[in-house]
Amino acid sequence: MTRSNALVARTAAIAGVLALALTAPGAKQADAQSARVCLPQATSLVDQLGREYGEVLTAAGVDAAGNLVQIYSSDDRGTWTIVVTVPGGPTCVVSSGEGWVREQAEMPKPGNPA
Repeated sequence: MTRSNALVARTAAIAGVLALALTAPGAKQADAQSARVCLPQATSLVDQLGREYGEVLTAAGVDAAGNLVQIYSSDDRGTWTIVVTVPGGPTCVVSSGEGWVREQAEMPKPGNPA
């Protein structure tokens, strides 16, 4: 398995575990998870995350359904928020929490074998 394929597989596994954890019967969910917050535009949400929590965009990608998935985090406070923007639709907070640790990993460059 090439390095980029391994990275995709690892990311998919983490996403699967997160999805199971959020939907498992009896799982305790944070306020942001149980009452999903959606806004028609991402701008005000991004401003609020920065102002109230010191969170900035840490990572982003497009999922298999074409949704933009973004992670905002604060190195100082250790908080994090995952938001999803549906094409032509709203931006929603799907999860948030504490204890964020930023890992630095070297990503393979497109077109270069790993």
